[in-house]
Amino acid sequence: MLPDSGDTAAMTALGTRLLIGRDAPFEPEEGAKLIASAVERGDAQAMSVMATLKGAGAWTSPSWPDALALLQRAAEGGAADARAQLVMLTGDRSLADQARCGEHVPDLWRHLRQSIDLEKWIIPAPCKQVCDWPKIWTVEKFATPELCAWLVSRGKDHLWPGMMFNGQKSVFHAIRTCSAFAFSLVEGGLVLLLLRIRISLLTGLKIEQMEPPQIFHYALGQEIKAHHDSLYSPEHPLGCDGTYQGDRLATFLMYLNDGYEGGDLDFVKVGFIYKGKTGDGIFFSSMREGKPDRQSLHAARPVTKGEKYILSQWIHDRPFKA
Repeated sequence: MLPDSGDTAAMTALGTRLLIGRDAPFEPEEGAKLIASAVERGDAQAMSVMATLKGAGAWTSPSWPDALALLQRAAEGGAADARAQLVMLTGDRSLADQARCGEHVPDLWRHLRQSIDLEKWIIPAPCKQVCDWPKIWTVEKFATPELCAWLVSRGKDHLWPGMMFNGQKSVFHAIRTCSAFAFSLVEGGLVLLLLRIRISLLTGLKIEQMEPPQIFHYALGQEIKAHHDSLYSPEHPLGCDGTYQGDRLATFLMYLNDGYEGGDLDFVKVGFIYKGKTGDGIFFSSMREGKPDRQSLHAARPVTKGEKYILSQWIHDRPFKA
């Protein structure tokens, strides 16, 4: 049963749950219709959600100008999520600082939107190849500390014990002791859409090949033992119906904090060890000549002091449909 037409907040909440599909049926077409109706009724949070759908071209026509205009309207209507995203995306750091401090600036949200340079935002820093087999690249300052903190804030209240994807479903496995959160399209907002475009430009791989991005949190003593990211197994066909023929081609990891001890990324077969600073990234191939690359065996060593947050983006060799 749909909420009363006057209850736009309930309409937005239900529509968002249907778009996410967590603790609710995954019915994105119906969810998008509810969000569109709530936008027509002037609901600010619905505008923020619709901005993300417009940016992604998901269940609606794609338009970045429309997406940013919706984000501005949502911020003007009081949507905290939209305001946080505009502050993150703006190219005017002085204006962003004024917004964070709550200073009164006439037409603040319009000025923030107009200062956003989408082309500049998605350009990645240059990468450096550090290993040929497996192929490994590193990139410094791929994201700002502010962006990293923003991602942590979006995910840390939703963390769940980490699981391993076996090609058909996620299951608990003793080799992983960290916790994780997988972003839905809605929860990532325009900021994560743009970050994934940046990852795509860095790796040369398409967004449609990407799994939903995840945050991993390693508390004291937590780790993931040596493993391969490729999923292929003749005993376990991939996908819910066992017909998916793709596999993980590459992994991109971005460090969301530093200041902890331990937690090194260890490629155990080649002796390469890496530990990035906040905003640094590393990506590596999981396949070689169309087959799982056994040289890519890697582990995240136990954290011995503090805590570690990383963003993980697995990328397949074809559009991801598993």
